[in-house]
Amino acid sequence: MTEDWQARWQQGRIGWHEADGNAALREFWPELGADARVLVPLCGKSPDLLWLADQGLDVTGVELSEIAVRAFFEETGLPFEVRVAEGLAWYRSPETPVKIVCGDYFEFSDQAFDALYDRASLIAFPPAVRPDYVRHTKSLLKQGAAQMLITLQYDQAVVEGPPYSVQPEEVRRYWGEIQCISEKHCLDSTPPKFREAGLTEVIEAVWLEV
Repeated sequence: MTEDWQARWQQGRIGWHEADGNAALREFWPELGADARVLVPLCGKSPDLLWLADQGLDVTGVELSEIAVRAFFEETGLPFEVRVAEGLAWYRSPETPVKIVCGDYFEFSDQAFDALYDRASLIAFPPAVRPDYVRHTKSLLKQGAAQMLITLQYDQAVVEGPPYSVQPEEVRRYWGEIQCISEKHCLDSTPPKFREAGLTEVIEAVWLEV
């Protein structure tokens, strides 16, 4: 998966990227205390990072691709500083509370976070890896942390991920108290390969635990 992810960024095959950010985040993100620390795994170059920071939150993204990390700062126009520690490169902006850690997510550690925003991380992993992803993510969160997940549901007999389809029963297996608060059809905003394969329905589900 690591090599494939790097290749996708090198070749510009990033159909999951939302250039305007995610609408569900803006609609459903819970109100948190000032300076609450938010973890955003596999963040890419998402403008959602900046939106969260604009809400007064301290935002940490984690991303494998250096291309994606540098593109975030270039496209937002934010200056940045880089510090390397334990094999991970920490990109920090002196002008806004956003930092992106470049490296393997499974090697990332930090003080516990107050909240999780997962828009395209769980669905980026194949089924065999998802339990490990969930365990590692939970190890990075405070007890009672707010958690928002955005998943996709579609027929994988028609087209294979990534991004993968994750059914509601699997989400509830990982997060027992989480609630599905929204479902909407989103085929038009999914990667082109979905439509090219003949897929006729994709549902974006928004999950929230606070």
